Amino acid sequence: MSDRHVAPERIAAGLLLAAFWLPLAVCTYLALHPSPPDAVFRLSDVLLHGFAFTYLTLALALAHGHRHRLLPGLWMLGYGVLIELLQSFETSRSAEVGDVLVDVAGIGLGLLAYGWAGAFLRALAVRIASLVVGAGASNADS
Repeated sequence: MSDRHVAPERIAAGLLLAAFWLPLAVCTYLALHPSPPDAVFRLSDVLLHGFAFTYLTLALALAHGHRHRLLPGLWMLGYGVLIELLQSFETSRSAEVGDVLVDVAGIGLGLLAYGWAGAFLRALAVRIASLVVGAGASNADS
């Protein structure tokens, strides 16, 4: 395999990793901060949990390409339970079983999305990276 074919795959892999780890860091900060910004919580807490866990599960599966499809879901379930346990130690926050149940629903949706569109999204990331690399190469040739 030539460097021209490897570079877009590596760039895509890096972008997919960033698309998981950066939002995970933001979600962790918001979940553990004693008083997160009010603007974030204008949406329903249920919607926020559901969307966050759907996205993070899909992003984790895309970034790490697990052969065992349930592994990203198990990791995200552990993360959700850990967040709730840590929130129980913060006086201005509360741990709720309902949040974990919504997390599980979001995890399920994320796994379904990965099963349905994971290969397409990974290929799309590589295609976009190859266009960027190709544009950079053609600019360098000029």
